[in-house]
Amino acid sequence: MIRACLFDMGNVLVHFSHTRMLEQMATVCHCEPQLLKEWLFESGRLLDYERGSISDDELHSQIEQLLGIKIDPEKLRLAASDIFSVNEPIVPLLEELRKKEIPLILLSNTSRIHFEHIRQQFSILDYFDRFVLSYQVGMIKPEPGIFEIAAQKAQTAPENCFFTDDIPENITAARQAGLQAEQFHNAAQLSQFLGEKLSLDAFTR
Repeated sequence: MIRACLFDMGNVLVHFSHTRMLEQMATVCHCEPQLLKEWLFESGRLLDYERGSISDDELHSQIEQLLGIKIDPEKLRLAASDIFSVNEPIVPLLEELRKKEIPLILLSNTSRIHFEHIRQQFSILDYFDRFVLSYQVGMIKPEPGIFEIAAQKAQTAPENCFFTDDIPENITAARQAGLQAEQFHNAAQLSQFLGEKLSLDAFTR
């Protein structure tokens, strides 16, 4: 039985572009996008930031040290965050789940600046009752502990939690933690799946 639904954020609720992020940050930093890609992604530094091991101020200071220049923090924040758009086809499903009074939990690997930007710019997070955010809990998917925290936030047994994510490794980890889980491909696929599981009339007619 499904008593709570847990959603990933990136490429499920919102689309995003790391390419756009790197290009915009590079413009602000007066450097090449490839340099930032290597420094942030290939080093694992971005994952440490999303885990909360590096603070916003620390990351900003490290970028300034890397480039040897002063960088406007607000311009850099906007360059790094203005990369999202809402996955509009998922909204009707969220509305139906709310009508059924199914608790909705956000379970996301994210940073404070990305989460706050999405919450300020879009209303899609208003559908959610609780949030499990990597930078707050000090863990990232697919680490087992973050799924345990999510089930606790859902206030039901793990086997009664349904989780969806676009990354296969996270689905495997969720299942190993005892949750029901299906990989997200598109809103129509997920709506059909949950429509049948939860008898959502809008998706089972």
